Amino acid sequence: MLSSLFISNLALIKNSEINLSNGFNVILGQSGAGKSILIDALSFVLGAKADKTLLRTGEKVMRVEAVFDEVPENIKQILTSLDIDFDGELLLSRTLNSDGKSVIRVNGAVVVLKTLKEITENLIDFCGQHDSVSLINTNNHLSILDRFIGVKAQEYLSKIDALCSQIGDIDKDIKNLGGNDLERNRLKEILKFQIDEIERAKLTEGEEEELKEKFSYISSAENIAEKVGSALTKLDQQQESVVSLLFEAKSLLREFSDFPNISECYERLENSYYEIKDIVENLEEVAQNTDFDQTELERIDARLDLIKDLKRKYGNSVGKVLEFLDDAKKRLNDLENSEEALANLTMKKDRVLKELDYECEKLSSLRKEYALTLEDKVMKELSDLQMKGTSFKVNFMGTTAGRKGKDVVKFVFSANAGQEMKDLSKTASGGELSRLLLAFKNIMLGKENSSTVVFDEIDSGISGQTAGKVAEKLQNISKFVQVICITHTPVVASKGDEFILVTKKTDNGETISHAEIIEGEAVVKEIASLIDGGKDVSQTALEHAKVLLNK
Repeated sequence: MLSSLFISNLALIKNSEINLSNGFNVILGQSGAGKSILIDALSFVLGAKADKTLLRTGEKVMRVEAVFDEVPENIKQILTSLDIDFDGELLLSRTLNSDGKSVIRVNGAVVVLKTLKEITENLIDFCGQHDSVSLINTNNHLSILDRFIGVKAQEYLSKIDALCSQIGDIDKDIKNLGGNDLERNRLKEILKFQIDEIERAKLTEGEEEELKEKFSYISSAENIAEKVGSALTKLDQQQESVVSLLFEAKSLLREFSDFPNISECYERLENSYYEIKDIVENLEEVAQNTDFDQTELERIDARLDLIKDLKRKYGNSVGKVLEFLDDAKKRLNDLENSEEALANLTMKKDRVLKELDYECEKLSSLRKEYALTLEDKVMKELSDLQMKGTSFKVNFMGTTAGRKGKDVVKFVFSANAGQEMKDLSKTASGGELSRLLLAFKNIMLGKENSSTVVFDEIDSGISGQTAGKVAEKLQNISKFVQVICITHTPVVASKGDEFILVTKKTDNGETISHAEIIEGEAVVKEIASLIDGGKDVSQTALEHAKVLLNK
């Protein structure tokens, strides 16, 4: 239930905060005062598309906050799963800057729009004349009927959904076994080719890295030989080489090597001499074994191309290619021994299909039984709403069994006795659709998830006794869920438990709308204004308003 709504810098509203009751909340105000802004604000904080045109002129940021209590259990579970604190209230906050950036918080935690929509999906049910579009969409009629049936329909649908999943799994297993004989033989040939191609390559782990290293070395052989030769020349293959100079230096110091201040230098020179000699021997070995081999280079290059091609086909590494080989061998073995498995899967699928058809048939029978009840209830509601002579029926058409059963359902309607019943979209007027929507809302009480229903001028275009009946229906709905209603109809407004007045004024060239709770004589005056149709109300209208409020 929505307990409070705070709006800042949204359209004509600068700052307004209203508290709502858990019953029938009526929003009053002259045309153009900004009543619909409250609905825009509520839609925005619940996750509607952020529209920068709603930002109040001259302001940099708009903000809407909504507080809900008596939050449904499924929303508490979502909050828990998201690790968002919940202490009995749900606080939603959403801002929008002039640059289009938006910040959303749920109980203080910053969330993304997708998460906000997940949390608020069933918080509020919006109903206006435009919402009758969902009622005329035949794709929604089956789900409406199933919600009307309630738990029994959901139990059947759960069973049917599980059976459809089971059939899907069986079909996947059959596909993995190659499907029919033609497909199976085709797949076996493909697998044999793949296995043979990989096995002929005789891949080993780490081979590719070794080949790349060897390829790089052979490619550089000529350069290596040249540089190593030059190094050897400087170290040991010329008169003034490093080795000969070190030998001469240490020889000059040998006779003085017993002196402490020369001993260390002598030892270091001797160690350097033998270290360089060892380096020379290693480089000579490198020089002897470094030959540019074009044939070997081409062989390695071809091998690397083969490995690259296999990786492109079967995996992004040699290890993945070998894993593919093992899997292909297993699949080929399964295919070669698949006849019995296929027979068993086919029998299992036939059995599950029969069970699915049986459950769908039972659900269909249940739907047809409840459809008669729904028809009766809708006709009674429409009669109460002064739509006598109308007809409403739930038509059934069969279809292939699936996750929704085997029924296609369509609501048909006739506004006048003796006329052919047709699709709602083809025969019902806007006012008739509004009353149909109200009838369904009344019938579906307790069967929907929302604890708050917003009616946006659903009583538009009606008057007299019909308006009285609409008022009674709205009042009845408010006994079960919180109702927020924008209305211009006096008798509807008079049924309210809480009254919110939206006013608009211009001050110093600035237009501001403001929403506030009104009571007592202020309520009488506003309802009288609806009766008289102006600001200056007659005493007769005031007396009539009091009578309506006291009924």
